[in-house]
Amino acid sequence: MPLAVLDAFIAGDLPRARGLTDYSVPDEFPGQVLKVLELRRMQLAADPALAPWSARAMVRREDRVMVGYVNFHGPPGVNDIEAPGAAELGWSVFAAERRRGYATEAARRLMDWARDEHGVRRFISSTTPNNAPSLRVHDKLGFRRTGQVVDGEIIFELHS
Repeated sequence: MPLAVLDAFIAGDLPRARGLTDYSVPDEFPGQVLKVLELRRMQLAADPALAPWSARAMVRREDRVMVGYVNFHGPPGVNDIEAPGAAELGWSVFAAERRRGYATEAARRLMDWARDEHGVRRFISSTTPNNAPSLRVHDKLGFRRTGQVVDGEIIFELHS
């Protein structure tokens, strides 16, 4: 999501955000993820080169509807456990769109991009213990629990 799109979402200007995208955005976005978008916006303002590591819309191919978002927490090395060279990713699928494989596909493609374009071989992710859908995605992707917990979230790791 480019700066202009993030700015529109943060300002609550959904019509402007929709005019800047080539996909349909649900009325309830950004809702609870506003703080994440604000954080990504601050990161990009400080360093525009971080854009490839920032928030991306998950868009269903068939009808160009946004079904969620996926992002890295920053470039490799910016992660909850401060692991050098590791990229931390996260995802969120809108409630009405869950259980269709969107998070798994988006996370897999994001990791493929980081590996193929930037040589990243270690990935970090986290979720709360009660987030069963996210726990299933971690399992499907092959992430393993590290035994660490940060801010109440279980830390997972994947070496590829």
